[in-house]
Amino acid sequence: MSNAFLIAAPWSNSGKTTVTLGLARYFSNKNYKVQTFKCGPDYIDTIHHSRAAKSPSINLDSVLMSDAHIQDVFRKYSSASDITIVEGVMGLFDGAVKDQGSSAELAKKLDIPVILVVNAKAMAYTIAPILHGLRTFDPEVKIAGVLFNFVKTESHYAFLKEACETVGIPSLGYIPPNEDIKIPSRHLGLHIEDKFEELIEKAAEHVGGHAKTEKLLELTQRNTSNGIHPIYQITESFIKKESDKYLAKGMNPLEKRSLKIAIAKDEAFTFTYVENLAYLKQIGEVVFFSPIHDTKLPEADIIYLAGGYPELYLEQLSKNVEMKKAIKKAVDTGVKILAECGGMMYLGNQIINNEGKPFDMVGVFDFSTTMEQKKLHLGYRKVVFEDETLLGHEFHYSSILEDHYASIAEVYTARDREIETKVYSYKNVLASYIHLYWGEGNFSWLSRTKRIHPLAKEAEDKTDDVHLTNGTYPIAKKTIDRKDDEQLNNGMNPLGEEEIEKTVEPYTTNGIYPIENSVEEEYYFVTFATAKSRISDRMVKFNTRSFIRNLEALTFEQSDIEKMMELFKEAFKRYEIDVVCFNILPDHVHLLLKVEDEKELITQIKNLKGYTSFSYQRYKEWEKEAQKVWAQKFHRKRISKVDNSIEKVTNYIKNNHYKHEARWGEEMSTFIESLHSQEEEK
Repeated sequence: MSNAFLIAAPWSNSGKTTVTLGLARYFSNKNYKVQTFKCGPDYIDTIHHSRAAKSPSINLDSVLMSDAHIQDVFRKYSSASDITIVEGVMGLFDGAVKDQGSSAELAKKLDIPVILVVNAKAMAYTIAPILHGLRTFDPEVKIAGVLFNFVKTESHYAFLKEACETVGIPSLGYIPPNEDIKIPSRHLGLHIEDKFEELIEKAAEHVGGHAKTEKLLELTQRNTSNGIHPIYQITESFIKKESDKYLAKGMNPLEKRSLKIAIAKDEAFTFTYVENLAYLKQIGEVVFFSPIHDTKLPEADIIYLAGGYPELYLEQLSKNVEMKKAIKKAVDTGVKILAECGGMMYLGNQIINNEGKPFDMVGVFDFSTTMEQKKLHLGYRKVVFEDETLLGHEFHYSSILEDHYASIAEVYTARDREIETKVYSYKNVLASYIHLYWGEGNFSWLSRTKRIHPLAKEAEDKTDDVHLTNGTYPIAKKTIDRKDDEQLNNGMNPLGEEEIEKTVEPYTTNGIYPIENSVEEEYYFVTFATAKSRISDRMVKFNTRSFIRNLEALTFEQSDIEKMMELFKEAFKRYEIDVVCFNILPDHVHLLLKVEDEKELITQIKNLKGYTSFSYQRYKEWEKEAQKVWAQKFHRKRISKVDNSIEKVTNYIKNNHYKHEARWGEEMSTFIESLHSQEEEK
């Protein structure tokens, strides 16, 4: 036998959380295995739940999560529990849009009954029509019983009990008011120390001693098969479905990727969804660190700076200079960093407390945040990037000062109203006030890896400056002359082969990457041109058609070329584009890149166009009415040995724009010539 129910209320401030904590600890003390969930995106209630039930509490949110994912998560965590308690959110039918995301909607999706907690402090028989309306409004919502809160006397409860009898809903007793079990403020409530442990125990004694717990279990009992209700059973088909889901993404669910992921977790950074962390553990090795107490960062490919309350620990965070330097260095060396809300505030120049005192932070972003003149920003958010859409939730009182950044995504409310909340980007950092949900594996930014030779990273750092001076991107992979290879001269094989016949290193002096037989299907020659005939989708959005028709074509000066080099490099890393080499000219950009097929090529071209045009406009600080913009048209040519395209591309280079090698760049010329030579040999 097992039990499952959702604790809801007609309206907020009825005592749902206190009752949930009290019942969770009460049943846990009686040796039941209790699993708790929270309806909605709230982090703090789950922290309390976890302490009360002695096991991690999980968020279930029908706005952020698909129906299938909700079922999977509920099944995974509750299958072995004796009693499953889901705490609702706000009033029973209160959702983001009508009842979407409400307690009622979740109860229906999970097929579990509802226990109503009613604040009856100033109410008697009038509760009858209210209960009648809640019971009949949506017949699919099964209200199993009512527990009255803040009721002082048995005589008061008599009126309420009569109302239940009239409506036909069982009464589960009443709970008198008790100041000793009042939960502290949202800030203070985070300090789950011995005092809070004492509060939970008192809540268990008080709620469990007054509520009719045996009747509650009787009304919420689930039929089971072999001790597990069918909705919870993990069948072979479910396992296969989960396996197929990961295999479709190129992942083996039984193997972890080689990514190393460092997550900030301490008193200041506490807001994480359990399922988000579960996904990170699927794609890599997860370690935790403290921006307050640690002075060194763990080795990491991704750093996750979760939300929390950094404003409560400003002095400690500010004084930990070594950690701030370590994070700044990680940013400068290209480590991916995802920063949400408090994590984003930490990456700014300063955080100003509510008394106006500033504290220095990491300084990745050239803005500060302040707790002065608090203003609540709250609600579900839809975040539309150029290549994917994510859902999340925003909740904060702080504001950003001196914000000169443009957003790299469009942000909408649950009602599809565009709002001013921004998503910031710098190098490989992605930051915003929004807590994103990716527990379903729907955030490709996290699992993307650079498509470079595994030994290329160090060499790339050492050769950046050399390649930037001649106009090529250092991600080009190169062969090596064995006699110049110190490792080979010392009898070492950098690739781990026992027999050393042919060795490939990331970089050499001739700028050529070894070409394999798959050339005809993988390499594309792409040209971007500055012109007023076509601009990116993002520029269309920000400008009128008349403006577009009157655009002036651009000619890049040397400083512009250097900035465009930087922007294209950032785009290559951001979208993990496998670029052999590229060149920027006064009026053109040319690339030689490798993709799986034309569909991927179109996607990557769109990414390049959108990112570089928007970022270049921001760099120039042009207003949207300005008559100049980095506007591109493009053409592409697949390089294949079966249709003479190698020769065509080579002749195009020689006979059209690139009679002078200096404009083209020696590396790309050498590469194209090598392709041409291979074609002649074949």
